[in-house]
Amino acid sequence: MNIILAAERSAGHIFPALTIASAMIKDGKKGQSSQDKNVFIFTTSSKLKKYVEEEGFTAIGRCFSKRNILIEGFWRFFESFYIIFKLRPGLVIGFGGRDSFFLVFISSLLFIKTFIYEPNVTFGRANKKLAWFVSGIWRGMVEDGLKKKEKSIGIPLRKGLLKLEKEQARKSLGFDERPVIFCFGGSQGSVFINDIFMRFVKNVSESIQIIHLTGPDQDFQISRFYNKISNNKFIRDFYYQIGTLYSAADLLLCRAGALTLGEISYFNLPSVLVPYPSSGGHQKENALFFKKHEAAIVIEQDGFDFESFAVTLNEVLYDRCKQQKLIDNLQKIRLGVSFEDFQLPFDF
Repeated sequence: MNIILAAERSAGHIFPALTIASAMIKDGKKGQSSQDKNVFIFTTSSKLKKYVEEEGFTAIGRCFSKRNILIEGFWRFFESFYIIFKLRPGLVIGFGGRDSFFLVFISSLLFIKTFIYEPNVTFGRANKKLAWFVSGIWRGMVEDGLKKKEKSIGIPLRKGLLKLEKEQARKSLGFDERPVIFCFGGSQGSVFINDIFMRFVKNVSESIQIIHLTGPDQDFQISRFYNKISNNKFIRDFYYQIGTLYSAADLLLCRAGALTLGEISYFNLPSVLVPYPSSGGHQKENALFFKKHEAAIVIEQDGFDFESFAVTLNEVLYDRCKQQKLIDNLQKIRLGVSFEDFQLPFDF
């Protein structure tokens, strides 16, 4: 049977798809070998396609260097028909995002078994429309209970995401016992997060150690900034073995994408969340979910005040009691599910 997992172009879409794809190969219907299942992952990220292929899956889908809604929408519509009639899938699962919309929608109209996975508290625009047509809906964060067709599966984390002892992780990065703060704005990076963190680093003492994943667009500019900073530091545009970075850190500054929050809960890492104010507001709802459970500190980008932000970051970084309270509440949420513990929500 051919199976298509339709993701978008961000790690938040692609990595859960990779986890579920790997689980399908491992835990298929009894008596069915992995050779009987061909898993294709539709993604429009040229950079992340290599990770799909390194995991042993076939990446499909045209990548565009620049985004244009009209041109891409026209292309995706006809591309979806081509893929469906070429591969004739028995199962299609969508992971959100407009690039994957037509592939799931057209599959459902052709009576192919279809599911969607929605990791956020609130549905994205594509999944909100697709929910009317698909066979079932898998949820990550659930605030108000499950509705018809819905099943809660948490946030499945990718294979190889390992927890390390803090001392071991820091040693691998060339760090010592001093506090470590980790900053990143998602796989695509965030200009706002990068800028406020560099401003914080300019004014902080040299007693902290820094991990900063910059994203691809500002990597050169930010690397030049850190060349003038004497702190112990680990600076990359993207880093696949992110488990080492989580394990080494005392505090995380980041956005509030669902995958990131799943990883935070899995590593029990105290965090300051600055949700992205657009994308239908789903990051804000995710952040408020964590704030409600007192599992993270939330600072909104609208009306942002740097002085208050700097005070908050310092307080959480150096106050062990605050850190422990956040850790205790993260353990109660238990949102992120490791690959080893993840169970497919259906037989196929």
